[in-house]
Amino acid sequence: MRQSLLSRLTRFLRDEDGNVTVETVIWVPLMISILAATFSLFDAFRYKALNVKAAYTISDALSRETDPIDGAYLDGMVDLLAFLTRSEGPYSLRVTLVRYDGDNSRYRVEWSQSRGTFETLENADLADIETKLPNMLDNERVIVVETATQYVPPFEVPGLNTAGLFYNFGFTRPRFAPKIVWSDG
Repeated sequence: MRQSLLSRLTRFLRDEDGNVTVETVIWVPLMISILAATFSLFDAFRYKALNVKAAYTISDALSRETDPIDGAYLDGMVDLLAFLTRSEGPYSLRVTLVRYDGDNSRYRVEWSQSRGTFETLENADLADIETKLPNMLDNERVIVVETATQYVPPFEVPGLNTAGLFYNFGFTRPRFAPKIVWSDG
């Protein structure tokens, strides 16, 4: 009995019929997983690039304004963010005008407005982003634009984007006026 079982096992191990099927069962899921992960990584980088370009487009549009901006203008910028990134949302946008006080060597918030999940920026909050701000002259101003959009990868890839959020930070100096003005009306 033992000899019979041993000979059958040996014959089974030496038999090469059906190897292609076994290899296919092993390799096809692996190849599909690799292709899905590659596609998801490519899509994540593409989406990140879209978000960076959208943030700088909004920042550039704001820097060219000479008239006061208001809530409707900011709502239009959120719509622009949605159009440029083509994500499913939600969208968050914060625009802050920051002035450098050279006498006290401090940055000051002149005004801050936000849409979405961002809170408005206060002077006390500038310590968190002070290292990201440029060196400026006394009373010089920059427009700080922060955006955040939701990202859902097409295929689940562990560690790709566990937070599901792309955050961008950018700043631009006003171009045609010394500062942009916020209008509540």
